[in-house]
Amino acid sequence: MFFARPPFKDRRDAGRQLAAALLYLEESAPVVCALPRGGVPVSFEVAQALKAPLDVMLVRKIGAPYFPELGIGAVAEGGYRVLDRAAMERVCASDDYVEAETQRQMDEIKRRRQHYCGGRAALDVRGRTVIVVDDGIATGGTMRVALEALAAAGPERLLFAVPVAPRESLAAMCDAADDGICLLVPDEFRAVGQYYANFEQTTDEEVIRLLNTSVPDRGLPSKHKEKSMQTISDIMTHDVTVVSPQDNIQRAAQMMSEWNVGALPVCDGQKLQGMITDRDITIRATAGGRPPEEVRVAEVMTDDVMWCYEDETIGEVLQQMGDSQIRRIPVVDRDKNLVGMVSLGDIATRHDADTDETLEDISSPSEPNRQGTDEMRLRRPPSDQADGRF
Repeated sequence: MFFARPPFKDRRDAGRQLAAALLYLEESAPVVCALPRGGVPVSFEVAQALKAPLDVMLVRKIGAPYFPELGIGAVAEGGYRVLDRAAMERVCASDDYVEAETQRQMDEIKRRRQHYCGGRAALDVRGRTVIVVDDGIATGGTMRVALEALAAAGPERLLFAVPVAPRESLAAMCDAADDGICLLVPDEFRAVGQYYANFEQTTDEEVIRLLNTSVPDRGLPSKHKEKSMQTISDIMTHDVTVVSPQDNIQRAAQMMSEWNVGALPVCDGQKLQGMITDRDITIRATAGGRPPEEVRVAEVMTDDVMWCYEDETIGEVLQQMGDSQIRRIPVVDRDKNLVGMVSLGDIATRHDADTDETLEDISSPSEPNRQGTDEMRLRRPPSDQADGRF
């Protein structure tokens, strides 16, 4: 792709162009996180346009022994670390070396945080919309580590935004963010700097000045904060009746009748194995003609079920239930032990507009599901994945 002149005058100009594509996020009261140093001038313009607070996300490379420019991993604020085991083996990097180098880079991250931000602590991103901004992406390694580290902090929505990047690097970000914005995706990408008329190095002094003059954090709107910060464990049903995979379906049917429910979690000990519904019993078991006392729950249950974590926010789970058209969902802890159930009825006690909209969507008639036998059939995506959209 040939340009008569570069599409971006400098980083501030790239930031203003990028901000125009992100204005739709202003009402969500986002937090903008810059990858220093080059990402700070770009991020500053985005934050100003969205009236959003600006912070930095510090990532440091873990270099190989005797060849520090060769990365064998990376570490980010908060202690998040990624290691390339294959690269470690190639350069004979011992575990002791990696631990020592990790600590050295964490010390450097703390020093830079103090240098750039003084005594200001990093912004709390839990339950917030977070936009990670840089002046461009080449391989995407630093951006990916930053996104993974921020995802572990529990934002409601995580996006990245850059002026320019190669197509293959963007594709590699799909499972690291919920969404992404890139203004320019050239067919023949060589380096980020070729798309800027002025790509001089950003100084520490400029980083400090821009961070000091950025917009203060106005926080979430009160209603949005209440919904997004409250977790599912606050409202779920804790006392859940379960059946074992080894129970027969006659016992499962009796328990459903006793508790007036149409579905029960199936657990081996505390581990969630699946769900069994009245439809499973009727269609899968009864149609087979076998006596119900001879059919085990494991034979007819649905083992491919959707679930959520107990520390996910109400907003996240409500969106998940609405997207998948389900009314109830098992809740597990981080060890995948069943700890409760949550239904739209539990959430509807809040009776806000988002819940009303989800209830209306799920109650709307739809085409029959020819593939499955109950409403819990969809699987929850793995927690370290997201549907990237570019």
